[in-house]
Amino acid sequence: MKITLNTTSVPENRRPQVEAVVKSFAKATEIIWLPSRFPRFVMLVEPGPEPQVQPEAGSIFESPNSGSRSLASVTEFLEGKIKECLAGPEATK
Repeated sequence: MKITLNTTSVPENRRPQVEAVVKSFAKATEIIWLPSRFPRFVMLVEPGPEPQVQPEAGSIFESPNSGSRSLASVTEFLEGKIKECLAGPEATK
């Protein structure tokens, strides 16, 4: 899976934390940072080349509802997790 994150919305000193959050939910992920004029954190989520790979236990990709596994749902979920990360105790440093 390839995930493009917004360099404009995430302070440079917080990017390692954001990458850790994203990789904790989407294990085999290539993260790309690009600027954008839109205030989103997650700009694009692309599926990986191996769609036959089975999800790991506890993965966000395991769900009885196919709609919650859509790329839009993954994007929304990651947006929320990144917001939580950026609002955490490190936000004041």
